[in-house]
Amino acid sequence: MNVRLPESLAPLRNLRDIEELERVPLERRIGSGNLNDWIARGCAFDPQKIALRYVEGGDPEGECVSVSYGDLRYRFTQAANLFHSLGVGPRDAVLYLLPTTPQHYVVMLGALAAGVACCVNWMLKPTQLVELVRSSKARVVVALGPTPGFGIWENIEAIRGELPASVRVLSVRGHPRAERCGEDFEDLASEHPGERFEFSRKAAPDDIAAYVHSGGTTASPKLVKLTHRGFCYKSWANSIVMAHTPEDVIFADYPMFHIAGFFGRGVMAIAGAMSIVIPSPLGARDKRFILNYWKFVEKFRISVLSGVPTTLSVLAKNPPRGEDLSSLRPIMSTGSTSLPAGVAREITRLTGVRVLLTYGATEYTQNVAQGPRDGDPRFGSAGLRLPYARIRTVRLGADGALERECAVDEIGAVLVGGPSVTPGYVDPAYNDGAFMADGWFNSGDLGRIDADGYLWITGRAKDVIIRGGHNVDPSSIEEALRMHRDVVLVAAVGQPDSHAGELPVAYVQLVEGAAVSASELVAFARERVAEQAAAPKEINILDAMPLTDAGKPDKVRLRRDAARRAYARALSAALGPAPVVSVGVGPDAAAGTLVTLSVSAPAPAARDAIESRIREVMKAYATHYVVRWE
Repeated sequence: MNVRLPESLAPLRNLRDIEELERVPLERRIGSGNLNDWIARGCAFDPQKIALRYVEGGDPEGECVSVSYGDLRYRFTQAANLFHSLGVGPRDAVLYLLPTTPQHYVVMLGALAAGVACCVNWMLKPTQLVELVRSSKARVVVALGPTPGFGIWENIEAIRGELPASVRVLSVRGHPRAERCGEDFEDLASEHPGERFEFSRKAAPDDIAAYVHSGGTTASPKLVKLTHRGFCYKSWANSIVMAHTPEDVIFADYPMFHIAGFFGRGVMAIAGAMSIVIPSPLGARDKRFILNYWKFVEKFRISVLSGVPTTLSVLAKNPPRGEDLSSLRPIMSTGSTSLPAGVAREITRLTGVRVLLTYGATEYTQNVAQGPRDGDPRFGSAGLRLPYARIRTVRLGADGALERECAVDEIGAVLVGGPSVTPGYVDPAYNDGAFMADGWFNSGDLGRIDADGYLWITGRAKDVIIRGGHNVDPSSIEEALRMHRDVVLVAAVGQPDSHAGELPVAYVQLVEGAAVSASELVAFARERVAEQAAAPKEINILDAMPLTDAGKPDKVRLRRDAARRAYARALSAALGPAPVVSVGVGPDAAAGTLVTLSVSAPAPAARDAIESRIREVMKAYATHYVVRWE
């Protein structure tokens, strides 16, 4: 096994330090390009060391189950042998639907050893699960059996008749005392040896290690192909940029079906021989865990502070109350969406930990840029590119073709290249438009690179709010509102407008017990947004911000809600109190978005006149709609 141990770490302060690292060819840095070699090294570092600590209920004083690295290696070897016996080869997928538990790690690592690991969002609807099983061509599906609070097995049972006959479905008991259901994964795995593999496999660097689906989960997610080389390179690169060591103790608090969980709390942590604390099967989605966050840090001596920006925003306004945080290392990284400088500074003030923002995506095998661990983080930026990663900004034409490179600090489309970029999607139809003619990946993000090489993400091309021809960056609104002491979470989206095309509106979640009004927040934002065209015209206060399963504000859902409100107001103004019109906005396979107007008419004879007035209102909007009479 040829895997290199981390070299002594030189300072990483600026782009020159990164370029100095790149003087050595990458292959000499990482040694083996087979992820299973890296995992084997992590498990062999100290077989007696605790790999996983699992607390089921989000209570640090609750029952804790511990799994050593030796035991983990034994169990996932059994799993790999089982999968191989069921026909899984190097190009075959094991698709699994499991919350974050020790069994999740056993299945994940066994799938990587035998074939291709395909971790799927267990909260998806049955129709989406069928699509992913088919597109992945999974040989084996492993799912949580009947368990209170989870509907995973029920969803699998609902689609049994639609799965290919060749697919074997195995169940995992949610609790050791739970009744067996169907073909029991652990019973079958126990029939195979754990000391050795019953098959021989040597993965090549370009072989596919995993299918990980994109962060968006409001529609059927896209499965992204990720290679052994990409995971090995990123395991090395993150050990360099974050100075990780086997002494680190890290939370498994991200969704494990998202790249931040699969890689950062999964294969990278195992390859690095870290200790992993699972505070709840739901991770940061469990409010009990967030309530007890600092107590978990104290009890389990967490060294790596973690959390997506939405989680950090909550923690910044729910500070430690005397807990011992001395185990925390002096730096942490966060990503997924932008983090306000104020939140970063507050986390640093509360904990002494310096927050480094990252930039990444599933398609890059997580992060490709990060604030330098020994340099200026330049709050607001995504930092410097990782060693051997490539990032450029360009101007694209209307047809998507490259026109020219952007100048320093000029905003353009962000293109990404390097050893961890996906070779493509499982469904090749998604590759159209994703890759440039020269092979670079088009991120869909807008950004600029400053004179020192720092990347500044300015927005998503699809997120830009276009108000009367004026491009409004929603992050400028979000950053302004996050400055308010009572605002925990915020998302800005475009609302349809008959005159301007779109108007900026915002949604906020407040600190518990706060009494600030929407009109006060509008005035607060107006004073702080640099461009008045970007000042939100409406702010909606929510009890809870809807989030995607990757922890980001669910802007698809919020855009639909904003559109519903706009259409309902326009129709009410045109039609008066009668008839009653209920507006629904949802996805449509042909039109993208469909507006459904359910109308309660006083009499059938009045329908023509009412529908005529509806047409007059809706013709001002570029949207597809249908009228349904009740």
